[in-house]
Amino acid sequence: MEDIETMSDPKQITDKSTDRKRNRALFLVLIIAALLGCIWFMYWYFHGRFYIYTNDAYVGGNIVVVTPRISGTVVSISADDTDYVEQGRILVELDRTDALIALEKNIANLGQSVRQVTALLETTKQIKALIGVKKAIFIQAAQDYERREYLVDALAVSLEDFEHSIAAVNSSFADLISTEHYYLSLVAQVENTTIEEHPLVEEAKQLLRQAFLTLQRCTIFSPVEGIIARRSIQVGEQINPAQPVMAIVPLHQIWIDANYKETQLRNVRIGQPAKVHCDLYGSSVDFEGIVGGIAGGTGSMFSLLPPQNATGNWIKIVQRLPVRIYLHPEQIKKHPLRLGLSMETTINIHQENLPIIPAKKPALPMYSTDIFYAQQKGIEELIAEVIEQNIPQRVFEDL
Repeated sequence: MEDIETMSDPKQITDKSTDRKRNRALFLVLIIAALLGCIWFMYWYFHGRFYIYTNDAYVGGNIVVVTPRISGTVVSISADDTDYVEQGRILVELDRTDALIALEKNIANLGQSVRQVTALLETTKQIKALIGVKKAIFIQAAQDYERREYLVDALAVSLEDFEHSIAAVNSSFADLISTEHYYLSLVAQVENTTIEEHPLVEEAKQLLRQAFLTLQRCTIFSPVEGIIARRSIQVGEQINPAQPVMAIVPLHQIWIDANYKETQLRNVRIGQPAKVHCDLYGSSVDFEGIVGGIAGGTGSMFSLLPPQNATGNWIKIVQRLPVRIYLHPEQIKKHPLRLGLSMETTINIHQENLPIIPAKKPALPMYSTDIFYAQQKGIEELIAEVIEQNIPQRVFEDL
């Protein structure tokens, strides 16, 4: 009777039905969770474990600081912050008055040196000819002495005249020796050289070159192509050598410094591809990158106060190492980046047979500019013109 009553109790029947439904739902949830776990595991095993991600990444690049080579007063500024300038563009002009005076002075100094060396060469030729005259005088004095030596015993000449002939021989000989030594001193100053290559002229050339460069350096050119940043001078300001006046950021010399955890870098190799996203452009722009290298130390080791872990309160913290990622130049040109922008990077570590240490590179310049060599243009022509105008022989030929 009790079993019949229990089975006929609708409340108990409802509870059992609810339990069965709950068990079915729980079982279904477990199956779904297990299935999702399997899917996630399969995704991680075949795909996810070969990609490492970080959002601790920032745009890096070169910052070219523009500094003057000479002291001077700023008279004009031709570029300001955010301006895009090409290599060789005029940025700043300094007062040229003193430099022009110094240039004119050294032009005159070179001309004077040329004339001085020319006179020295002519004097050398003159003294060489004078030696012949002195030799003739000495020979004549010696002959007079020999004739008087035979005649003095015969009383054909006076003793006084004989003594004068002796004095004349000694005097002419000493005069000849003195002239020869003077000639040798002149030869020592001009031997094995020409007017154009004489040390006095070479010294004057160097002074003129320096004055010419000083004048050229009154104009400060852009050494590279890029965006102007941090202009720190004003018109009328006195500036000195090595004082920063502004900076230029070359937009084509851009890379990414991605700070990965040390636990992520086990299989990172040089040359592995990377995907990069920038907060500036959003996910609509994918930058293609390549791992260029891994830093030689963590950022904390290069800080002003490196960590001292040999203490009693040491706590282990996962360190991060900067990974240099280079971007495709065409993408940078199409979507320019700015230094310091936040980035998200994902490195594909499938290729584990690539080197972990970069290959040795030849000693070739990675970055260069020829703008400073251009400042010397015209100086050799100016020197040649000054020398041409101040060599007397050539001037006389034109008369």
